[in-house]
Amino acid sequence: MTSAAEAGLPKGWLLWHSYNNYADLDSELYLRTPDGAVKTISGDFIHAMNGSFGRSPERFTFMAIDRAADEWDIYLSDHGEIVNLTRNSGFRNEDPKFSPDGKTIVFKRGHRDDSADGFVYNLALLDVKTREVTMLTDDSAEEAMPCFSADGKFIYCASYTDGIGSVCRLDLSTKTSEFIFSESGVNAYYPIVSGDKLYFTKWCSADNRCDRIMCYDGERITSLPFDSDKYDCSDACPVGGEKMMFSSTMNGSYDLYCYDGSRVSPLTELNSDKNELGADFFAFDSVFGDVNEDGEFTVADLAMFQKWLLSAPDANLENWCNADLCKDGRLDVFDLCMMRRELVEG
Repeated sequence: MTSAAEAGLPKGWLLWHSYNNYADLDSELYLRTPDGAVKTISGDFIHAMNGSFGRSPERFTFMAIDRAADEWDIYLSDHGEIVNLTRNSGFRNEDPKFSPDGKTIVFKRGHRDDSADGFVYNLALLDVKTREVTMLTDDSAEEAMPCFSADGKFIYCASYTDGIGSVCRLDLSTKTSEFIFSESGVNAYYPIVSGDKLYFTKWCSADNRCDRIMCYDGERITSLPFDSDKYDCSDACPVGGEKMMFSSTMNGSYDLYCYDGSRVSPLTELNSDKNELGADFFAFDSVFGDVNEDGEFTVADLAMFQKWLLSAPDANLENWCNADLCKDGRLDVFDLCMMRRELVEG
């Protein structure tokens, strides 16, 4: 058996989903914590998938079908409490991704249009606190799988025309859009941002529909070393440096794999006889920084907190009791680490 650690996966939290077949509506969403424990995310919904972390591993969004309303909705899991953010909207709400500041979620929203003889999908922005939805696009092309740039100024998405997807970038200040990748007869989709790099999936060619993961660094678009024209590699999930988690059919159905910069290893402990897809990773180090890996604070850490808390105005302390921190007015280890990181970074 190959464990996540043996496969070169850094310590952290991992979301992914698995299903037998998409049409079976049997997808389940899983959360793996740094200690290796795996939890199934459950509630009054079915077919949960496409989890996306916010600014804390305790906070993530996902899509699922509301049992009562029988519609796709956007859900939020906040410290274990799950809320339907788009309940009874009358729309299909799919493909959620958090903004870098954790205050909004971008997603695709669809409605039935008889004149188009089907559903029309556009991009929408959801204010997590107020649940107000703002439409970002309004056109005939299907826009899907949106994600923010690292600075929050742009949104990348797949734009479909006649069933063929292209990767686009929407400037939120000007509301103008440009193509990042478009090739006749070649489907491209599922953009994911990591720092200043954009990853997306595309067919090898118009004649070969095996998926490859591509990397766009602002100048060039290149294929990743593990790509193949014999099987699919998709759903890029960067996990730090050159390391990448992804889904592949190299052994039949979709399984999770980790590329450590030189070799590919299956995440055997997480794979099953179903299809494993849609991974999202929150690194331990991105929260805890140089705090010990057992979660303990050093004397210096505690002294820094004490010094800062004693000198901080009440208004500043109140600012922590917002979107990602101080759930129900309580501080936990994640809150303290986020406070320490922002204090150090200024």
